[in-house]
Amino acid sequence: MVFCYVILHYRTDKDTVECINSIFNTDDKSFVVVVDNASGNGSIENVENAFKDNERVHIIKNSENLGFAGGNNTGYQYARKVLHADYIALSNNDIIIVSKDFPDRVRELYDKTAFSVMGPDIVSLVDDGHQNPMEESYHSAREVKKEISRYKMLLAISKCGLYDLLKPNRKVRTGTTNKTVPDKITYNVTLHGSFMVFSPAFVEHEEIAFREGTFLYVEEAILSRYCRTKDYKMVFDPELCVHHKEDSSTNSLKLSNRERREFVFRNMIQSLSVYLKYFDQPDNAGR
Repeated sequence: MVFCYVILHYRTDKDTVECINSIFNTDDKSFVVVVDNASGNGSIENVENAFKDNERVHIIKNSENLGFAGGNNTGYQYARKVLHADYIALSNNDIIIVSKDFPDRVRELYDKTAFSVMGPDIVSLVDDGHQNPMEESYHSAREVKKEISRYKMLLAISKCGLYDLLKPNRKVRTGTTNKTVPDKITYNVTLHGSFMVFSPAFVEHEEIAFREGTFLYVEEAILSRYCRTKDYKMVFDPELCVHHKEDSSTNSLKLSNRERREFVFRNMIQSLSVYLKYFDQPDNAGR
């Protein structure tokens, strides 16, 4: 069985190198595919040079930034079609693998649960919180439509230059950290997108990992809804652990407050519009 890690890289080579080294410290057999999302700052060349003599490291350079879903799907397709991977772990570049013998333990979990997608305990190094499992932010199409309208209003206010004057509530509901986590394997949960593993039960049937149409935000919730419609089992295992430094790639961009918030608003509108489609499909989880 071939195990492959796909690391989405954007601008921060130090994090990517540390992520890859953490993999090799726990695993001497798996492949690593690094997908550069058109960083354009020389960082991917630094990664390439650091691992130029390692045949297990494959590097893909996108000619344009395809966003979170598109970038991950590029690596997923390469791992699936070129490396013929049975298990594909999609990882942010600011993830550190903690658990020893990670692939072997994932295979044991698959033999035990027949999961399609699994998520480990993801510990944030920002606040020591636990990012898995996630709570579903929206429970109805009506809620999603309301949020789309809210973000459209916020974007309009910002573009008019009135945002700082009015200071409206701008909370982005993309998931929160938990103080405690389940102490046992948990089924049919929403998993955090910074690190998740797709098993043969998923890889054999699905040509892409994340649903298309988004650039950033809400991808985990969309995937969770999709898995329910396909009766794919999503599993959280607290015995496996990774650390997450959080948002290093996004923070590397030098954006003004206005540019940053309008980036968030535009992409939340786009992602929620994709998410809305899955509320019209039957939910087969637990069938």
